[in-house]
Amino acid sequence: MKNRYKISELAKIANVSKQTLIFYHKKDILVPEYIDEENGYRYYSNSQIWDIFFIITLKEAGFSLKEIRNYIKVKNPIKSIKFLEEKICDIDKKIDELKKGKNAINEKISCLKDMLDNLEEKVQIKILKKMKVYFIEIKNSLDQKEVAETYDKIQRIGNKLGIKDIIYITTVEKKELCEKSELPLKKIGLFIPEDKTIQGEEILEEKSCAVLRHKATFDMIKLSYENIYKFIRDNNYEIYGDSIEIGNEVVVPLENGFGGILDIYIPIKKIEKY
Repeated sequence: MKNRYKISELAKIANVSKQTLIFYHKKDILVPEYIDEENGYRYYSNSQIWDIFFIITLKEAGFSLKEIRNYIKVKNPIKSIKFLEEKICDIDKKIDELKKGKNAINEKISCLKDMLDNLEEKVQIKILKKMKVYFIEIKNSLDQKEVAETYDKIQRIGNKLGIKDIIYITTVEKKELCEKSELPLKKIGLFIPEDKTIQGEEILEEKSCAVLRHKATFDMIKLSYENIYKFIRDNNYEIYGDSIEIGNEVVVPLENGFGGILDIYIPIKKIEKY
């Protein structure tokens, strides 16, 4: 085996450019074992073949050039182990972040597919089962800043409780429903699983509801409500409670704005005839 390798030879062995090796030299990451003073040729040793392969590995693992340079200078095995273990922790965190990103993308794909499937949703009568909910009341539903900040608070509360899949619960007052106004949100809340608890949680009792799945931009939600109102009138029902909207945190871009999937529950009862 040769004792020394020219820069072109090492570049070919490691499948990198000569410019990369020159750059590593300038950055004090991989300094040639010998430099000919007469012609300035760089020569590398056998051990530096393994050095360049490991430098490439570190770079692919996400090490910055500064981290690589610092690690190369570490000659103490104990310090070396600590340095690498810390980097493994960083890599694990990035893997978790990438997994979360992948899950978020998959959720959006699933949401978009669901929105394309059965676009003509029909109003149904369903029983809304008893559930635990934590609510934050909205002071001014026309203030988009307050609404956005409230959603953010709810999400942070859910994360703090360790809730994996956050389900938002929003309500519109019966009075607003009957008057068919702009449907301002009364409260924004969070579904609390049975194994979780939070001070201030409340119980939504079981009730019979007219239900429609909204699959469009959020600014078109009034049309979904209109469809439910028509069903209620045509089938001799009346509204007897605040509407309850149930949806997840997945929001997708559509042609006319942002939207998602939202199940609208309006409590109803039969009109008694005398």
